[in-house]
Amino acid sequence: MSEAKLEFSRRLLIGGNLLVLAWVLLAFFAAWFYNEWAGLLLLLFNALMVYGVLRRLGCSSCYACKTCTSGFGRIAGAFFGVGALKAGSVGNRKGLLAFIYVPLFALPAGLLGASLMQEFSLAKVFLLTCLCAFFTYSLATWLGGRAPK
Repeated sequence: MSEAKLEFSRRLLIGGNLLVLAWVLLAFFAAWFYNEWAGLLLLLFNALMVYGVLRRLGCSSCYACKTCTSGFGRIAGAFFGVGALKAGSVGNRKGLLAFIYVPLFALPAGLLGASLMQEFSLAKVFLLTCLCAFFTYSLATWLGGRAPK
């Protein structure tokens, strides 16, 4: 990592963390439609992994940030950051972050798809669309190196 310290804008810090929280809740509701216990377990797992493990990994090097965000800036940077913010956040631990995308997107989308096959509902279609939108936006920041406008 370069010697330049990371600075997380207030917009990314607050907006990014609200988006991550919304994503965790979307995954919960998607799994909830399939099975209530699966939804609760997924909620606990995702909350622990994102706000426990990833936040702690991001917070282990405060000397690299201009202001202390207690790891929350690095969470936002990992999922929705651009350029240097993504590279300097917990996003550089790509294996763990890729592991987080499975319970945040693949598992809930699969469970929601199975639930849709059992019974069609516009709410389920809306949830699936939202999950896909969050995943696509986050993936676009990884592949494009910058957030789409």
